[in-house]
Amino acid sequence: MKYSIVYLTNRIEPLLHWTLDSLAKEIPLEERGEVQFIMVDKFAEDQGRQAWVKLQLEKILNGCNYVHTTVKPNVWCGTHRLTSEDYFAAANYRNTGILLAQAPMIAFLDDLSVVCPGWWDHVKRSEADQAVYLGTYDKHRDMYVEQGQLLYSSHVDPDTRRSKLSQENTDPFPCSGSWMYGCSFACPTEALLDANGFDEDCDSMGSEDYITGMVMERKGWQFKFCPQMKTIESDLHHGFGDVAKRIIKPMGETDASHIILNSVIYDGRSKSAFYANKYSDIREARNEVLRTGQLPECGIPQHDWRDGQALEDM
Repeated sequence: MKYSIVYLTNRIEPLLHWTLDSLAKEIPLEERGEVQFIMVDKFAEDQGRQAWVKLQLEKILNGCNYVHTTVKPNVWCGTHRLTSEDYFAAANYRNTGILLAQAPMIAFLDDLSVVCPGWWDHVKRSEADQAVYLGTYDKHRDMYVEQGQLLYSSHVDPDTRRSKLSQENTDPFPCSGSWMYGCSFACPTEALLDANGFDEDCDSMGSEDYITGMVMERKGWQFKFCPQMKTIESDLHHGFGDVAKRIIKPMGETDASHIILNSVIYDGRSKSAFYANKYSDIREARNEVLRTGQLPECGIPQHDWRDGQALEDM
């Protein structure tokens, strides 16, 4: 296995066929045997969902290896949660993908997305460069997609990072780890293991992406922003169905997300995933997951680190 693609969703309708159709145009059939597609899905325990995903993957992205799983046990969301409802927990979703990734290269995609021509080439360029390649994205409304190709949309919200570059600059461009936000990137799996995965203290509020990028950069990994590694995401569908709750709590004169950010900048923070003290880091946990096929259980923290509130009261 050479590449693991991690696709994340907590939606009943993730528009999976959009992503798979566009990936099928990008990844040649002869290369798919080296690709592992990991779908981390809130609804993966439902038998109907399992059959639907299996049909989609085998029909559209045939030749790839695939894993369909729920998010790893954690306190914020899923069947093991301590909270009264599901909270936004992107770090736990992303870390689930890292734990199951069998390949030395890993790429991430969000749901509701179409992959544009050139995306797969940049994943392979990231491998050759042994660098973190950050994809760009736009959010569109009223998208009409057929066979993985966007044929019509109305309003467009462009990626603000592109405005910092000249229009003539289409090659991968050196940037800082703080540019790592959005739905799409590729890197050596080792880069995320070095950073101990995504910081789960960010769960329930967000900011785990660029904070992890800054930790990776401090570990010595090089970053490049790629205007031609593009995905297009449906902004309209973000409002459909249940939306995971987010809460950013004030802490003194600032807020919790800035407490973590300042800890990365000034204190060399490297804290990340929680494994109930069973594993020292995500690397050790991943080795065990790849050996056993079982995701690690976690029952901590039981209180919100921001104010000590019991999670069962949230």
